[in-house]
Amino acid sequence: MNRKNALSTLLALGLLTTLSAQAEVLFSQANLLLNKNQLSAVNYRGKGLSLPVGTKVEVLKRSDDEVRCRVVDSGAEFKFVSHKSLGKDASALFPSFFSAKDPAARIAALTPEEQKQVKAGELARGMSRDAVLLTVGPPPPHRTLSLESKTWTYWSSKFSTFEVIFDADGKVVSFGDEPAPVAAPAPAPSEKVFHHATANFHFDNDTLSWVNYLKGPILPFNTRVEVLDKGGSKVKFKVVETGKEFVFENDERSGADTWALFQAAFAPEDQAPKLETLSEQDRKKVSASEVVTGMSRAAVRMAWGPPPPHETPSFNSTVWTYWKSKLVKVKVTFDKDDKVASIE
Repeated sequence: MNRKNALSTLLALGLLTTLSAQAEVLFSQANLLLNKNQLSAVNYRGKGLSLPVGTKVEVLKRSDDEVRCRVVDSGAEFKFVSHKSLGKDASALFPSFFSAKDPAARIAALTPEEQKQVKAGELARGMSRDAVLLTVGPPPPHRTLSLESKTWTYWSSKFSTFEVIFDADGKVVSFGDEPAPVAAPAPAPSEKVFHHATANFHFDNDTLSWVNYLKGPILPFNTRVEVLDKGGSKVKFKVVETGKEFVFENDERSGADTWALFQAAFAPEDQAPKLETLSEQDRKKVSASEVVTGMSRAAVRMAWGPPPPHETPSFNSTVWTYWKSKLVKVKVTFDKDDKVASIE
């Protein structure tokens, strides 16, 4: 009887070992802070127990409300949670913080000085965007709509924020309580400032919606426009070549600033150089406003534009959700190489 019990115990231990070996093990993609065994997707940067970049964690349980994890080395458990202001559940935001990819390669690609700063968990002027991401993680997406934004806003507590500001080369020029760099003098009133379409944008009755419904006539990629008027929920502009006027329209569902959304759609820089970085096949699909499997993430962004932020808060998300109409969605899923794996 004792031998049977011993054998049963050994078999049980073997089964547990096998299950543990099959557990999902991921790497933290930044220096993160735990507060009372909890990590918020708001990514508070105040006080907390440090979880260094590259820390291995084992996923214990996933749900929409939370993802429970265990630190592999220490056995300490914590839960990852979202916040209603972010507009996405915990499981959707979790991949921005933990990934199957070891961040060691990203760190190795940084300058020696940046590598020291990432290891120390300290921000510094001159850091690249990726160095900032590895150092303090992603900014909450409801205030920083795109990682290409000039300003990233973080929360140090529920009532306190700070900003990381980048220059035109994507390098940090100020952060925290440092004064922002002095802006260049505004151009003379007679000097016109043009913007360029960062993607193909559909319109209806001369109106472009922040949702960017995938139907109707198209304003092509890199179309040059001139802003005529900025309002709380609308931006009026005209196409430089034709003089035709349009309205870019926002509403409360986006949860985002109208001008910030417009700037994500129309940038001051000529977009032609970005198109040239794509493969010939991807360039053809962008010109045709088509998305197919195998396309790069950048090509999808140019072909269909930025996905609406209330469903896709981060451009690093595995799934981008678009709308064909008010009732029909299209989901673009990317694989580990940032190529389109499926379109549903």
